[in-house]
Amino acid sequence: MGEIITAGDLQFFVENRMQGTGEDGGPTMRVNAMVSPDRVELLRIDMFRVQPHYHYDPRGKNLQYQLDPLTIDDGIGWAIGLVTRKLPQMLEKAGHPELATPGNLTAAAEALPEVERRWRAEGEGG
Repeated sequence: MGEIITAGDLQFFVENRMQGTGEDGGPTMRVNAMVSPDRVELLRIDMFRVQPHYHYDPRGKNLQYQLDPLTIDDGIGWAIGLVTRKLPQMLEKAGHPELATPGNLTAAAEALPEVERRWRAEGEGG
């Protein structure tokens, strides 16, 4: 089903989803924003069981990076840490550096503990 956590102009959407024919899947986090006049998916982090990966601008240029599941014991913790440390750079790489405003970054930093809590709940089946 998923949940949305709003942080300034950014929205964090967390869900547990299946990939393909159901052989893979797991917790996913999307970072969205309104970029006039459309809602744009800036980032998507898929902490899937078999092939975890993440995307910049998944519906546009779709820069995708695979992760080695053997090297990540806590995928959600890894992803939250990455976004906590690198959100401005990630927004820039996704093609929207204008969203890395002090207000959005502060709101995101304040929201990320709740994003993590809800994302873990979704990953456990709600």
